[in-house]
Amino acid sequence: MDELYALGVTNIQIVQEWFIEYEDYFELLNNVSNPHYVMEYLFPAISIFDAVFGAQLLLCMAFGGWLNAVMKWWLLEDRPYWWVRETTYYTNATRPYLYQTWQTCETGPGSPSGHSMTMAMVLLLFIIWIAHIMNDIKQYVWWWKYMVFPSFGVVLSAVMLARLFVATHFPHQVLLGGLIGSFLAPALCIYVSDPFIWRFRPNRSDGEVMFWHVASAVITGLISLVTYGSLVLCGVDPLWTIKLAFRWCENPEDIQVTTTPMYALVNSTASLLGWALCVTPAVAMYRHYTGNRSLLIATLANALLFCIYRRLEENINKDKAVEFYALHFLLSTVRPALFLRLVPFIAMWPYEKPKKQ
Repeated sequence: MDELYALGVTNIQIVQEWFIEYEDYFELLNNVSNPHYVMEYLFPAISIFDAVFGAQLLLCMAFGGWLNAVMKWWLLEDRPYWWVRETTYYTNATRPYLYQTWQTCETGPGSPSGHSMTMAMVLLLFIIWIAHIMNDIKQYVWWWKYMVFPSFGVVLSAVMLARLFVATHFPHQVLLGGLIGSFLAPALCIYVSDPFIWRFRPNRSDGEVMFWHVASAVITGLISLVTYGSLVLCGVDPLWTIKLAFRWCENPEDIQVTTTPMYALVNSTASLLGWALCVTPAVAMYRHYTGNRSLLIATLANALLFCIYRRLEENINKDKAVEFYALHFLLSTVRPALFLRLVPFIAMWPYEKPKKQ
């Protein structure tokens, strides 16, 4: 791996040298593709307009976040900004220097890239959403794919360059993340179908389907625990990357708890559990009965719940790890019900219930 890492460091130096004037642009791209920000801001915003799209986004982000976190522990790869300081591949005279920004100091293992995976999933979800809208309004524009897919490639490539610029990933790590996200989003969107979610087996009741989804969410949590325990039994400290981040980050105050594998696993498994409990075929109703739903009420209710949720999240005590993760797990479990069921219900409440066809 040292030869692969060294080649990656050379590529990162080239990117940093060529694009140093675009640092602000790359910082913006890193923020937009940040999995934590997508879950915190984009998911509630999307759920205002389309509950099914919101459910698809939540499932992709939750399952993708879980898969990314456990794969990081499975692969246990380094990040460039600490590898160049730790490795014996270079001598002190030839050791390269990598420029650090406030976004560099992420704490988990490096592969695969969560930002690349997130951006690939989000872009493909929007492409699927556009196709759905054109199918609904019966106005298919034949040339739209020739514009959208090249734009998809440009934006995803820009995000990959942004990750290299801040020296938080090697090139092969961002490519792997983009590849996984490109396959994951369509696969999960096929499952959350419209207009009748989970109707692939109509002989199953909604309760039976929910049971299997809850069981699947529990299994992902168990896999996370088994992965953590296996590392400990093998003599590997699951938190060794956090120590490296504090050791080699030029500004340790830039380190965020949201970049740790433990936080990602707690947030994603809780979101999967919340998704399993609240996403039923009723969610499709909120998409199609738009004439009986007030977007103004939905927006106001969404904004109010978002502010309350953020205030509760910010007031969690960070000094006690067990309490911190337990409360975050609870909040992340409740979030899908708030934005996918409660907000649409409030928006439809002033209107009469739609008549069954």
